[in-house]
Amino acid sequence: MEESTDFSESTPAAAFRLKWDVFLSFRGEDTRNNFTDHLYDALFSNEIRVFRDNDGMDRGDEIGPSLIEAIEDSAAAVAVISPNYASSRWCLEELARLYESGKLVLPVFFDVDPSDVRRQRGPFEKGIESLEVKCGVEKVKRWRNAMARVGGISGWVYKNIREERHLIESVVKRIMDKLNNSPFVVAPYTVGLDSPIEEVMGLLDVKQNAPRVLGFLGTGGIGKTTLAKAVYNKLARHFEHRSFISNVRENFDKPDGLLLLQNKLVNDLSRSSARPFDNNNAFMATIRRIFQEKRVLLVLDDVDNVNQLTKLAIRRDWFSEGSRIIISTRNSDALPADLGNMIYKVRQLGTSDSLKLFSYYALGREKPNDLELSKQIVSITGGLPLALQVFGSFLFDKRKKKEWLDELEKLKKIRPNDLQDILRISYDALDDEEKCIFLDISCLLLNLEMKRENVIDALKGCGFRAEIAFTTLTKRSLIKVIEEDELWMHDQIRDMGRQIVLQEGYSDIGNRSRIWDRGDVLEVLKGQKGTRCIQGIIVDLAVKKHTRIISARTIALNDLLRSPSFTAALTYLKEKYKEYFQRGAEEGEVIVDTKCEMATMEEMFTQKSAFCILGQ
Repeated sequence: MEESTDFSESTPAAAFRLKWDVFLSFRGEDTRNNFTDHLYDALFSNEIRVFRDNDGMDRGDEIGPSLIEAIEDSAAAVAVISPNYASSRWCLEELARLYESGKLVLPVFFDVDPSDVRRQRGPFEKGIESLEVKCGVEKVKRWRNAMARVGGISGWVYKNIREERHLIESVVKRIMDKLNNSPFVVAPYTVGLDSPIEEVMGLLDVKQNAPRVLGFLGTGGIGKTTLAKAVYNKLARHFEHRSFISNVRENFDKPDGLLLLQNKLVNDLSRSSARPFDNNNAFMATIRRIFQEKRVLLVLDDVDNVNQLTKLAIRRDWFSEGSRIIISTRNSDALPADLGNMIYKVRQLGTSDSLKLFSYYALGREKPNDLELSKQIVSITGGLPLALQVFGSFLFDKRKKKEWLDELEKLKKIRPNDLQDILRISYDALDDEEKCIFLDISCLLLNLEMKRENVIDALKGCGFRAEIAFTTLTKRSLIKVIEEDELWMHDQIRDMGRQIVLQEGYSDIGNRSRIWDRGDVLEVLKGQKGTRCIQGIIVDLAVKKHTRIISARTIALNDLLRSPSFTAALTYLKEKYKEYFQRGAEEGEVIVDTKCEMATMEEMFTQKSAFCILGQ
């Protein structure tokens, strides 16, 4: 397939001068009120200016001047090509003009084969032949050429509603990458954001010169990050210097976490790749100068305590005129009075919006079949978007009312608004292999920020049917694949998985199936506490006071079994990393007795599913 026409280097600036970011071409009778509406909502919620003709797409007259103007005034186009697309000369004329304009055209092949689009076969054959009789062969030849060209562009193939969410996320991300207009994909489907966004924009008021600091306060899973991304998208075009720092709490706990965050902050706001800082004093001097000289937009998402803000130099008197800072947190103590002007308490969704969100994930549409039953389910979730998404996704494959009633009874047994217990219902419904993979991801692999393909390979090396499990976990909204094909999991879902493992052995680390905490790993290795219970560990081997980190590696048991002997494999592992295990290591290195370490690993590798990940 050929690549679609791409933007030039000047396109982002050109896009700002155009009235529309995207022209949405579709056959109304095929996709309106379902996929096209959902795609439009996702684009619109991410501040992408979308043109769609709700009235004209089903008319048979010639394409009008207003539509021609909209095509010319759009930076790109998404063509949703459905089975009846070619029976409309209106659609075909749009497609031809879009392709001939040289704009970026992204096709979504909705229940059709791209090869049929290229060759005008299958569902398109009769429609095209009919138009040749009505409009003439020469005119239709131009439309055929447009179909052939667009059918050869690498786009997306829509097969069923199960894949809709991921497909829409991918389309939105591609559009945003090309337009460089809004930095974040907020969500494939959002509800209840309009009012909070309006309120927050009023509080931040970019027209005022004084710097403003605003705290987002709310429980986990209530939608703080979603709101922060949406507001950031709204404000981004007003700021040349901006930064969105995700997962502050989690990143602070990593080796070198503070330095990584400090370097990201400086690089984002200075719009350059400066030489990395290796000490706090150098960072403070540089960031103070940036804050005082530049008008910045900064979002710090999921801050846990005020010390994190101090280490990132978030001081009110350092910010220049016009700067806007947003800090999201679950902890009100992380927002000291001398720092922030205001605190915005993120609210739970109301009943109406909760029903829409739940129904979208449970049924693929906004309105539920059984309103009363859905209301009961929604009321127990407490209006928490994450709970509605995960539990709705869990019910997606359940079509019988009795199945929903059974799951409702489980919900009734948990404490009101207990997010972890709600998430646990979805986990408990997984089969044993899916549970194992879920725990491996939440406890071990997520730390490595691995690509989906690499995670699949690691799990396959342990004998798992990883592709099937990934499909299930994604459908259940327990994992997601985000930018650059990276694996992602909501921190509440991750914490639920880790809590399950911690319950296996609160007082005895050796009884836990997975070990990820640096201190716990060292206690196991140095204290020879490894047992047959341990299926996997992650070891970060940072040296020189955490200024250098070795690369990640995965060693699975079946790889060991293919070696000449088990002992030889362990010897190889020892030799591979001997510089990190030897005594007399440099200051800041972790010293682990080689005999203890190898004995412990030999015990752990007696498990078929066991694997050890070394590195960060």
